[in-house]
Amino acid sequence: MALNEARSRLFVAALELHKEFLAQVPKQMRQSMHGAMDVVAGNAPHDLDPAAVADAWRTLFFVVPLVSTTFASFDRVFRGLGREALGWLLIDEAGQATPQNPVGAIWRSRRTVVVGDPLQLEPVVTLPFRAQQAVRGAFGVDERWLPGRSSTQSIADRLTRWGTTLRGDDEPIWVGAPLRVHRRCAEPMFSVVNTIAYGGTMIHGGNPQPDGDLPPSQWYDVTGTSNGHFVQAEHDRLVELLEDLVSREHPMDDVIVLSPFRDVARRLAGLRSRYDGITAGTVHTAQGREAKVVVLVLGGDPAREGAKRWASSKPNLVNVAVSRAKQRLYVIGDRAAWSRHPRFDVLARELDRHAECSR
Repeated sequence: MALNEARSRLFVAALELHKEFLAQVPKQMRQSMHGAMDVVAGNAPHDLDPAAVADAWRTLFFVVPLVSTTFASFDRVFRGLGREALGWLLIDEAGQATPQNPVGAIWRSRRTVVVGDPLQLEPVVTLPFRAQQAVRGAFGVDERWLPGRSSTQSIADRLTRWGTTLRGDDEPIWVGAPLRVHRRCAEPMFSVVNTIAYGGTMIHGGNPQPDGDLPPSQWYDVTGTSNGHFVQAEHDRLVELLEDLVSREHPMDDVIVLSPFRDVARRLAGLRSRYDGITAGTVHTAQGREAKVVVLVLGGDPAREGAKRWASSKPNLVNVAVSRAKQRLYVIGDRAAWSRHPRFDVLARELDRHAECSR
């Protein structure tokens, strides 16, 4: 308590100091801010002295202490800054970034904090794996740096002294400063992700019992013919479920509908015109999101078992989908077909079955 109070007093004193400084040199700061805006917007001369670029950024950071950007635009935004010109670099969702993504940003920063989860969504790499191997072999690079097998977070974890080892399918996974206390999800979502991804190492930091008067989390066991991975019977069941939520006056902006497959997600996108505020898409679009209710529409062509093997090959996809739900998780799909696969067997064990007629 005393530490927090002292920290607050220090923060207020710092604000007062900034305010007093600005009051003493308003004209100079206004001119400097115009220059900073030219640098940020890319309107400054390309041959501008690096020292002037650094001064422009110092001016901006005096007024705006934090700037958010992506790795894709980092070199353009911070063009002209040299080694260790920035103070702190905070990398969020580092489990989704390839090891190569942050190199330029780290080079320009004196200190780096890397935050992410290697057991959630992995980096999306468009270069075929065989091509990655060919490039790696040509330059004699260690296989651990392959973007198809590593992430910014996993590389940072190697340098972290304190951590734990989690069981992986192929080999143990070293996680630095692991997530230990979980607060977002109620049961059964907490137990599902704790089992499939974190080896039972997490503890719940609040009340794990779900609240509210919505139907309990459950698996709607639906079978039917498919068009690609899209199963019309599953979509019909989804609409019935959403209509039930509407009748209970549950806000649609607190509902996320997900699927592992793009062709199913494309059909789900049409829900937005019918249910204002609802979020719908693939599991890969849901990283960083959360809602009281998540509906996982599995889909899956019965004749293409390989698609289910892909979705269940690692804990990442199921972990992300399930952990978006704070209070209720509803799964719609062929329970017998999916529960034969890793991760989904745990999901089936934790969720009660709601039987549906085949169509």
